Amino acid sequence: MRMVLILAAVASLTACASGKGSAEEDLGPSSRVSTQAVSGLIGAQGMTTVGVTTINTASAASSTIAGSVDITWSALQSAYVSLEIPLTMRDEAKKTLGNSSFRTRRRIGAVPMIRAFDCGGESGMPNAETYDVTLEITSVVTPTSDGRSRLQTLLQGTARRPSGGNVSEVRCTSLGGLESKISEMVEKIVSGK
Repeated sequence: MRMVLILAAVASLTACASGKGSAEEDLGPSSRVSTQAVSGLIGAQGMTTVGVTTINTASAASSTIAGSVDITWSALQSAYVSLEIPLTMRDEAKKTLGNSSFRTRRRIGAVPMIRAFDCGGESGMPNAETYDVTLEITSVVTPTSDGRSRLQTLLQGTARRPSGGNVSEVRCTSLGGLESKISEMVEKIVSGK
């Protein structure tokens, strides 16, 4: 019986560890490995704690922009400035930029955090709304065969309760809202609208 309950806990956590994303993978799928402690009653033995290792795989969201690589690259930088995301990484040659540890709470520019990430919830309130969130965000621009550009953005995040009572981080899964906003902003700048 004990083994059955442990296997059930492992299976449910493994199912929760999968991420969302599009089929585009030029940024490459990115994996983060984490170990979580799961406690529960097991038979007459009392409370038992089991360590479970999960792998979170995220894929880049992709869109096609009706502009050259250089024009799209310039517009992408403007979009990051408008969203108030400081650049900690910028590679002109590879047309890649981003921030590896962007800390925020409640919003990213005009995008509410609850539109951008699912970080679980407590007492009916989404954690993305109340927790401090740390994001890893990377965007890259590549040419397409017809002279347009492909914009890919990869987001991963973790959240932590600001009160510090529970110091455990929770994994956040992208809901696509921020990637869509970046793409819309870039398209608008490129088209001049």
